[in-house]
Amino acid sequence: MNCVACGSTNLIEGKILDESGGTKLSFKPLEISMWKAVFGIGVGEVSAFACFHCGYLHLNVNFSDEDKHRYLEFEGQQPDLLKRIESDS
Repeated sequence: MNCVACGSTNLIEGKILDESGGTKLSFKPLEISMWKAVFGIGVGEVSAFACFHCGYLHLNVNFSDEDKHRYLEFEGQQPDLLKRIESDS
């Protein structure tokens, strides 16, 4: 992994601390309801990498395989409804 700001490969992995409640920091997509997030559905843990050279902070979300499959299924331009109906028959 290279720093997107300066290109250095000297990155240090760390965690962003949430000192407000002691729980781990996570990412919740806007489309996921708060109730689902409470039970961990559709929520990804956040990991962080800091560049030793320039100090740029990289944040990554660790999605589950199920979430990746669900979101990548709809990546790119979707065919219009009529073409989908014609291909199903």
